[in-house]
Amino acid sequence: MSYEPISVFEEHSFWLEVLEDHAHFIHDFLSPSEVEYVNTAKQYIQLFRGLLTKLSYLPPTASVSSADMISFAREVYPIANGYFHFEGYLQRLRIENKVNLNLTPTYLNGTLGENQEYLRMLVFFLNGQTPPILPLVDLMDLWLEDSAGHAALLARALDGVEMALVTQTRGYMQIFQSFIVKNEAIKGYLRFTPEGFPIQLQFARDVVMAVIGFTSLVEKMVQLYKGDEVLNQSTLRFLEHHFPEACYFLKKLSYYVPDITYPTCSLSKPSFRT
Repeated sequence: MSYEPISVFEEHSFWLEVLEDHAHFIHDFLSPSEVEYVNTAKQYIQLFRGLLTKLSYLPPTASVSSADMISFAREVYPIANGYFHFEGYLQRLRIENKVNLNLTPTYLNGTLGENQEYLRMLVFFLNGQTPPILPLVDLMDLWLEDSAGHAALLARALDGVEMALVTQTRGYMQIFQSFIVKNEAIKGYLRFTPEGFPIQLQFARDVVMAVIGFTSLVEKMVQLYKGDEVLNQSTLRFLEHHFPEACYFLKKLSYYVPDITYPTCSLSKPSFRT
């Protein structure tokens, strides 16, 4: 499957939906007693939703250097940056046990890393430029952490009596964690070996197969969830959050390994189309 660049319109749509989801998750996992932070999360949900609505009125084919897209990036940046600092502050409070938030500091490492990548891209969008794609090792860093986190959170969300599903999910968590270790080793090899050497590219193909396999398991979970056939403490938004991120990862990987194949996918959640 040859690499097809993601347009500036699609990048904004993808990242704003991701950040809106993250704000929903903060809202959902905060205690109602944390009134100030619950209200802030609600405000960001509304801000990201408003930006997505504004984006829908722009032409999807608009170039990165168009006045519309530059103006839109200028509007997005302070909101995305503000949310980055809001989550970062909550992470510090969680580390110090000063907030009633049922999420771990390491979970927030993942969401902050994704937000930071959008901020990196926005710096280029602000200037009407196309951001360079992340080096393969950095792309792996970002999205393997995401995939391992999704698997860990899904295993946690399942009722303990769903042993078969928990075992399958933990299996993928271990696979992604082993990939994180291998990618860390590859960083060392890149001191003297140019990026794109055969072992690194085969590693990328292995990652593609794992992402496809895990996504298939999440699809099964979604169907069970919709049919009220699985015991869990999750939400449909959380379950479907995996799909656009996995799709984005696969599309970006195809830049480095254009011979990979993967199922047709969307950069938006099935039940929450923007």
